Amino acid sequence: MKIKSIIFGLFSIIVCSCTSPRYLTSSDRIDVNEYGSHIKIDHKSLSSIEGELIAIDSNTIVILQETSMNKCTIFKTEDIKKFKLRYAKPKHYGWTIPVYTLATISHGVFLLLTAPLNLIVTTAVTIGGERAFTYDNDDLTYEELKIFARFPQGIPCNVDIKDIRLSLPPTKRAK
Repeated sequence: MKIKSIIFGLFSIIVCSCTSPRYLTSSDRIDVNEYGSHIKIDHKSLSSIEGELIAIDSNTIVILQETSMNKCTIFKTEDIKKFKLRYAKPKHYGWTIPVYTLATISHGVFLLLTAPLNLIVTTAVTIGGERAFTYDNDDLTYEELKIFARFPQGIPCNVDIKDIRLSLPPTKRAK
């Protein structure tokens, strides 16, 4: 009877591990966004700059800075040390650390082994969730970065960058 229970438990684990998580956004919805991705650049001579990636070409990058009265600023790509791009909201799993660590109380004596193990695993998952949906200059070239801009093919000739504004409130932006 014990062996059947163990086999059933292992089979259940294998079957459950083959399913995809329910919280994943379907692939046909992730690219439906009229705004550019959130970007943070480290400039060689200025402080860090954050905002929406509007457009990029071979030697300039246009960023709509949220902190500077909602206006676009143009930077030369040669003046950028590094960048970090976030194209979707991260998943927050911080609640799993205390919950799953406390759940090991039911393990009895094995708590001494399973509590630290749960703490390590849930911390790693939480850190991975916060880093999800991000790229940096090690992952993307400036040419590849274009696809995350509001205007990936460049700013249209009938659009003045002075007229580009962020219409979403800053709290709804992916940071």
